[in-house]
Amino acid sequence: MPAISKIRLTNVVYEEGRKRYNDEMFRFDGHNGAILLENGGGKTVLIQTVLQAILPHVDLADRKIKQTLQLENAPAHIAIEWLLNDKPRRYVVTAVSLFMTNNGLDSLRYVYEYNANDPHGIEGIPFVREGKGGKRPAERGEMQDYYHDMKAKSMFARTFATIKEYKAFLEEQYHIIESEWESVVKINSTEGGVEAFFDECKSTNQLFDRLLIPIVESAIVGHDAKLFADMFET
Repeated sequence: MPAISKIRLTNVVYEEGRKRYNDEMFRFDGHNGAILLENGGGKTVLIQTVLQAILPHVDLADRKIKQTLQLENAPAHIAIEWLLNDKPRRYVVTAVSLFMTNNGLDSLRYVYEYNANDPHGIEGIPFVREGKGGKRPAERGEMQDYYHDMKAKSMFARTFATIKEYKAFLEEQYHIIESEWESVVKINSTEGGVEAFFDECKSTNQLFDRLLIPIVESAIVGHDAKLFADMFET
């Protein structure tokens, strides 16, 4: 799986508008990192929001993203830049724009692969526009036009009609495995979620049977358990 290089959150508004990320960039450059938040600082909101760029519309702790974020006025834009290769540098950005329609929650889903210093990389995505009163978040139609134009100009830009297609492409093309990130959802869905997650694995055998082997099966052979087992029979 590629490593996270950057995370960008634009117009992420929560707690009835009292808190927000206007246009924030978190930089990891493929290294492990930590984001320190004060108690009540919105850890669950941050995790659920970032996960949208991998698992669009995912719930966390029985809370729907449309309940977590304020999406009525303008879309929330979430993007993750992944480091694919170090020398030479090669990246892919996975981006989701969340918005409300008359039918409920919907989103635009976009993937673009690029080299270092590409003007259309994560920093160059026009999530922020100039308005009469200053800067404003991009509207749904503006982002739809941008993604369409990028897809027309570059074979490395993709959009997706369904969430299923989006997640399948990330898994098949970049080994960003849905089941691995569902484990992150499970761990963060309750207080003490890490402890609860590993309470199911009290022995080494249980750790392998319930956690490690299923994830490896999914990553290698796409849920074909028989093929995975056959690999070890010689």
